[in-house]
Amino acid sequence: MKLPLRDKFKNNSGLTLVELLLSTLLISVIVGLVTMSYFNSTKATETTINVATSVKDARTAMYRVTKDVREIRETLGIEEADADEVTFYSNVDSDDEFEKVHYYLESDDGFFNLLRNINDGESKVVVTHIISDQIFSYVTAFGEDNLPTPVDELEIGNIRSIGINLIIDQESTTEGNRTINLGTSVTLRNKV
Repeated sequence: MKLPLRDKFKNNSGLTLVELLLSTLLISVIVGLVTMSYFNSTKATETTINVATSVKDARTAMYRVTKDVREIRETLGIEEADADEVTFYSNVDSDDEFEKVHYYLESDDGFFNLLRNINDGESKVVVTHIISDQIFSYVTAFGEDNLPTPVDELEIGNIRSIGINLIIDQESTTEGNRTINLGTSVTLRNKV
């Protein structure tokens, strides 16, 4: 009785083709799942970094525009005021001279870029991927409605407050649904 059982195990020393195929399939599925998990986590990390960078860039842009608007000189003041651009004189570098500052939007592949130009020099991009082309609004007195844009030359001297509203797509694609909306209203220093 011991002899036939021993012979049975002795002859069955390898793997069958079916067992080999099943083990190969199982290993392939495991490797595929691990690879897919790695790529998904890499993509999620990249998206998180892009969104955080977008928020930082938007806040930096809002700070830059707000600071420049606060420094508008009353005697030189605002030269041009529209919904998508504004030109004014401001002390942007904290010296004794006032520079001509021009903020304007430029269309870029379905979005808008906000550019800043000092004294008609080279323009620099302040922030990208703006969705709306209506970023500036103007008010002559507290509680009043916004002035129609472009603001008439006779009304420019009466502007007391400039509203800034940036709506930025955080995903940098036209299909994106993540937006950041930053808005503020800056009362001009000498017009309080």
